[in-house]
Amino acid sequence: MSPVPYPAANAPSSAHPSPMAKPTLLDPEPCDPSPIDPRTKMLDPSPPMSRLGSGNALLGLANGAEEDGDDEDGAREEGDAAVMLRTIDFAARKHSCQRRKDVDQTPYINHPIAVANFLSSTGITDIRVLQAAILHDTVEDTHTSIEEIADTFGMDVARIVEECTDDTSLSGQQRKAEQIRTARGKSKEAQQVKLADSERLEDVGGRDTFKLHNLESIRRSPPVGWGKRRIQNYFIWAKQVTDLCAASHPLLSTRLQRLYETAWTRVGDEYFPCHPDVAGPISEIEKHRIDRRLGCLKEGEKRSPKPIFF
Repeated sequence: MSPVPYPAANAPSSAHPSPMAKPTLLDPEPCDPSPIDPRTKMLDPSPPMSRLGSGNALLGLANGAEEDGDDEDGAREEGDAAVMLRTIDFAARKHSCQRRKDVDQTPYINHPIAVANFLSSTGITDIRVLQAAILHDTVEDTHTSIEEIADTFGMDVARIVEECTDDTSLSGQQRKAEQIRTARGKSKEAQQVKLADSERLEDVGGRDTFKLHNLESIRRSPPVGWGKRRIQNYFIWAKQVTDLCAASHPLLSTRLQRLYETAWTRVGDEYFPCHPDVAGPISEIEKHRIDRRLGCLKEGEKRSPKPIFF
């Protein structure tokens, strides 16, 4: 048997890219020594997924790329718990650099998880709706596309997410008007997510981000810089949208109505109803709730701590 000749030193190889080839952020680490100066590479780490165009390559393992557990045909049975964990992991990576504008600057991922929890705790068991609740802000507020959602989680979930996504080319007022105009024509699943999300709050990059969880957040701790007029206008507009979606989930709509009727908040030393046309007199329980949350701040302490970025 004649020996297999070694390739010429300058022969091209399909297995090994040319030293002149420029790697991309999503390229896997090469096994061979890299021509890139290691000192430069060490000072230039890959950004978080919320700043990348796509996370599919980095999410390969979460999407079932590993071989362990596959059946003979390469397919793997995935239960609802695994589906939800994969969805939460995807959303957490996408929102990793974002925080809400409440007093505590809470991680943004808390919001979509709370939206899904509102739905689950009020009887929604459709896994597609719960996934869409987790993902409902990814397209609008991160570098995520509807196509990526469809490729990763399926067309049903992508359709609901798309219905919950605003056209960011419109102004804030135009988007609010568009939500009122289109709310009644949304699918039942999208209306359920909107009810739980519960009306748009400017949180990330000046954008609005939707419903019940946002109303509860404003009631508990108004965003920094929001005054009485802005809060009340927000609640008035929110009720217009949620009333149009009420039939999709009566239990949640009843909870929303109770919130509109009882919610008060405080800015400075002034207590006022969140919805001026619907809320009744402030109760001692409501006043105690407000004072307990805001009373922990010391005199002269800023309402919002310094933002944390990672």
